[in-house]
Amino acid sequence: MLVDLHAHIHFNIFKDDADEVIRRAQEAGVFMVAPSTKLAISRRAIEFGEKYRGLVFPAIGLHPIHTKPTIFDPDEEEAGGDHASRTSNETFEMNEWLLLAKHPLVVAIGETGLDYVKRLEITEDDRKHQENILRQQLELALEVTKPVILHCRDGQVDGLKRNAHQDMLAILKEYVPRGLRGVSHCFSGNKAQAQEYMQLGFGLSFTGMITYNGAWDRIIKDAPLYKLFTETDSPYLTPVPHRDERNEPVNVKYVVEHIAGVKNTSFEEVAEQTVLNAKKMFNLPIQ
Repeated sequence: MLVDLHAHIHFNIFKDDADEVIRRAQEAGVFMVAPSTKLAISRRAIEFGEKYRGLVFPAIGLHPIHTKPTIFDPDEEEAGGDHASRTSNETFEMNEWLLLAKHPLVVAIGETGLDYVKRLEITEDDRKHQENILRQQLELALEVTKPVILHCRDGQVDGLKRNAHQDMLAILKEYVPRGLRGVSHCFSGNKAQAQEYMQLGFGLSFTGMITYNGAWDRIIKDAPLYKLFTETDSPYLTPVPHRDERNEPVNVKYVVEHIAGVKNTSFEEVAEQTVLNAKKMFNLPIQ
């Protein structure tokens, strides 16, 4: 048994073969959490949770890149006309999101966070808007007592380097005393930041990126296994040896293998503990 904590199986790129992809995952003993990026995609996640009950567990959230007009990603959703090249920014209406968050199949709020990637040309006003939307989703998570899945990517604000993890940690310190919990998805911070997340009670979730080089090996080696989570971020970040292919949940085994190698332990031990971690953090009803 394995858990892929971050699989966008409900994205447009899987529209023709989601059944087959999920069947392969089921045969391999892989359960998955399906985080969302927009309101419509969040609704679709719940539909997938209902259709693939017990295999796909939906999470609902507004991704930071969708808080301002951005390049349209056909892998994420279908669109036409004026939306074929750019998507408009989404607002966050708490009452609308609260209805989704209260759905009994929803296991988390996310993905939500801060994204300063250079291509978005983030201004300080954009950054403040991202933070405001993030804070509303943290409040939402507290309201429904569900964990958060955090997206955090360093980059630039007003053309100057800006560390998103540093900003995120400062924000989390305000909410953790109120009971906030969750994971840092596709963890990309440094060792000191990893320690801070863990001290705040957050887990570190790793993708196939860790198979590309040894950049995160020291963090993985030093972190206790009970703080680690495994994910694919499908359809993105496909692990070696399938790096040039579309990613899918069954590939989470390569993440488990890499962690086991770095920590000099067995595949089975990493699989068992990371499944337990996911079950405890997200209250997943899997046996």
